[in-house]
Amino acid sequence: MAKISPNPAAWRPSWLAVLATLAVGLAVFYYYTGENRALPLRTVPHLQAIPLTLDSVAVGAMHLPVQASGFIVSLTHDVAGPFTQPVAAGIFLGLLAVVLAGWVAVVSTLARAAFVVGMVPVIFLLMSLNTESLGIFNTNERYFLYLLLGLIGGGGFGLHAFAEGLSLGWRAVVMGAIVAGLSGLLFAQSLLPASETALQLAAYATPAGAALVALLVLWVGVENVRALLWFNTQAEQPGSRFGLGPYLAASGLYVGVLLLYVWNNGVLELLPGVSLDPLVLLLPAVLAGGLGLRLRAPSYGAWVPYARGAAPLYPLLVMGAAGALGYAFATANTPLLVAARSFTGLALALVGGAFWLYVLINFSPLIRQRLRVYRVVFEPRRLPFYPVYILALGGILIIQARLDFPLPDQVRAGQYNHLGDLSRQQSEAQPDDLALAALAERYYAESGDVLYRANLHAEFGRAALYRFRQQRHNEINALRRALVRGPNEKASLRLASLYNEPSDLFEGLEVLRRGLKAQPRSAALAGDLAQLFNKTSLTDSVGFYLTRAEQLAPGSYASRTNQLAFLIEKEVYPAAQKLAAGAFNAEKEPAFGADQLLLGLLTRPVQTAAAPASAADLDDATFAQVYHHVFTVVQLRKAADIQALLPRLARLADRPANANYYEQLLFLQAWARHALGQEQLARQLLAPLAAGTTATAGYYQQLLGLWQLQQGQYATAADQLAFAATHGTPSALQTRAYALALSGRPNSARAATARLLASPDSAQQRLGQQAQLQLATGKMVPTKENPARVGNAWLNQARQAEQQHNAAAASKGYQRIVHEAPFNEPAILAAAGFYTRRRDPTAAYEALRAGLDENPHSLPLLKAYVLAAADAGLTEYATEALAQLRQQLPSAAYATLAAEYAAHQAARAAAAASFSVAPATPPLQ
Repeated sequence: MAKISPNPAAWRPSWLAVLATLAVGLAVFYYYTGENRALPLRTVPHLQAIPLTLDSVAVGAMHLPVQASGFIVSLTHDVAGPFTQPVAAGIFLGLLAVVLAGWVAVVSTLARAAFVVGMVPVIFLLMSLNTESLGIFNTNERYFLYLLLGLIGGGGFGLHAFAEGLSLGWRAVVMGAIVAGLSGLLFAQSLLPASETALQLAAYATPAGAALVALLVLWVGVENVRALLWFNTQAEQPGSRFGLGPYLAASGLYVGVLLLYVWNNGVLELLPGVSLDPLVLLLPAVLAGGLGLRLRAPSYGAWVPYARGAAPLYPLLVMGAAGALGYAFATANTPLLVAARSFTGLALALVGGAFWLYVLINFSPLIRQRLRVYRVVFEPRRLPFYPVYILALGGILIIQARLDFPLPDQVRAGQYNHLGDLSRQQSEAQPDDLALAALAERYYAESGDVLYRANLHAEFGRAALYRFRQQRHNEINALRRALVRGPNEKASLRLASLYNEPSDLFEGLEVLRRGLKAQPRSAALAGDLAQLFNKTSLTDSVGFYLTRAEQLAPGSYASRTNQLAFLIEKEVYPAAQKLAAGAFNAEKEPAFGADQLLLGLLTRPVQTAAAPASAADLDDATFAQVYHHVFTVVQLRKAADIQALLPRLARLADRPANANYYEQLLFLQAWARHALGQEQLARQLLAPLAAGTTATAGYYQQLLGLWQLQQGQYATAADQLAFAATHGTPSALQTRAYALALSGRPNSARAATARLLASPDSAQQRLGQQAQLQLATGKMVPTKENPARVGNAWLNQARQAEQQHNAAAASKGYQRIVHEAPFNEPAILAAAGFYTRRRDPTAAYEALRAGLDENPHSLPLLKAYVLAAADAGLTEYATEALAQLRQQLPSAAYATLAAEYAAHQAARAAAAASFSVAPATPPLQ
């Protein structure tokens, strides 16, 4: 084979440098955001019901309060996940594909021995991907692996053997096309979805990614020391350069800190709350390695040329290592990150320390003379570079052997974490496939119990698996194991969130106390501890930890919400109003918004109501915000604003995700309809909620009874309130006594009061005493003019139209009464009279029947109903009503009614006979 002629100026891989920079930037991004994406810390709203007076109903000379539950919203924390990161996996695979194509393209330009050495890792990478498990070509055989090896390996060999003159750029294009085509074929033929395919390939590529990181760390292990040497000797003028002393101090401090880090088993606190992270030191080393790559050529030029070898290979190496680290950060994969940090710290310490000694032995006189030593640092005169480098590698191996080589186990543990997350995700998508859940548990057990026992990610994965399967005890055990192996804020918060029963109080307190002791700067732990103490009578402890949480995270959403909730609960309204007056984001802080609205409802008539969060699926916080917002808007009594609420409330109630709030959303719709005067619609919405025997149904029955009292349906309200009292609403007994008195049954009212006074319950006795005093005043009489009575205005309009001989307008008004206010007895009687005068007995009958549905005990309606049935020829429907009236009316009154009924029957029969008798002579003859 002809020798490849070097042409350093032919092509410069600047685009590779850009890609490498972007990859490093992505790794930095995931460094800061990865854990919060994989294991997000979430606020959990909690509702505490308190009584809230919304309205009052006039009953005689007094006003009865209409109450509902208001909800104080407080926040605790929980940790979700770990979540898979298919986007990060796809980015990692994309970078790996670029590295693969570029690597093969570059090594194809090298000499035979270097080419063979360079292709070995490619072969092992392709074999490690386990592509046969994807079911490509509908088989589990290794056909696709053979295709990979043939095309990529064969392509590289073809470029190496038969395309000596081809430029490096075109080689990259050829290999890029091959890799891209194979990648597309792989995803197209895989039996798994694209996201799961990416996750599985990224999991099996974990060892390859770890190897790339290790290679990069070993290569740049000398670079920070070399960068200090450059900084020490780079000035143009000798007088501006530093001497040997400053260099010894700076580089000695750097190496010494790293050695302390290694000595302390990977933990070194630099400042309170700030610990050394070797991966941070890797960034300047990578940058220095790239900028000083040409000056390092004397150390590698005999094997790999700079322009067509090291220059493109270095950014490819950086790209692959950054992708692997970024994916480890994105998934918060504990063993991989621990391995990366420990190996980086060890390599930077030993390789950097060895290089430091190498520099001092070879160049200390030149440094003392303030010469530009950085230019010739890889051209030693005394001690060669590679023996020192090999000595440093030997030190790494000795330390790893002393520790029983933990790095391979940690890498495998990280790989099993990825596979466990994928299997768990698949098991959640197929809950009936227990084999997938068992497989995920096995991966986590192997990863966390065998390979790396401090594997926090594996314990969180097991906890998530158990939570989905509702195995609370197993989830608690998994999190306990995580805390036994080391303190962790998120594990403490997640475990404490499981101790949510009254019997678990002390366990939860102990977990949070230990967690806060280990992480004293955690505002979430302090806030959750305050909420747990709030379940006790230790108010001072609640205030202490709320204050501490605010000090640790000033103005945070959870801290402000919990403080406001505490002040509302303790009725410290001035301080609560001061806190609630601050600006907040109603969309992002629904719990604070809900408490602010509740405070307004409790303390003063509000002037405005901020729009609640627009979420379609509610949680406790957004529900409470919507709930209080509706009450606030109704309190403002702006019909247009109330009407605007109804479509959204209906949409929220129709969503299956809001099934837990369905009853309350129906109640809110009913309350809004009631405020708009749409009483019949309000009752229809409330009727399903009041149909039951539970305490909740009892509350809605009492509310219906109060609305019936408000509309003058005293007898009906008395029956409704009796149901409510039977179903666990004792305050309904007092209201029932008033309803009985207003319905003209004073003896029954006194009897109901006597039962309250005889009750062993002191609260009911007090209610009985109040009722006795009210009944004794003699003021418990029906109100003739009730502005809240629906239908009176429509009745006045209909009567006025009738007087003006506008039959169409009058008929429209009476129809509205029948449809929207059938509970208004005088209005229904007037409508029936109008239809009777219009000789429409069927419409009169229907109107009275609608009225009786709402007021079945009304004697005037029953009388009119009997006569209307006779006029309509529906005598069989009047039989039951006549039987009721016989029992309730005096004999004389019933006899009069019977005579009227007979007369109406006779008139109806005569009218029917006049239509049924044919004329003797046809009228046209």
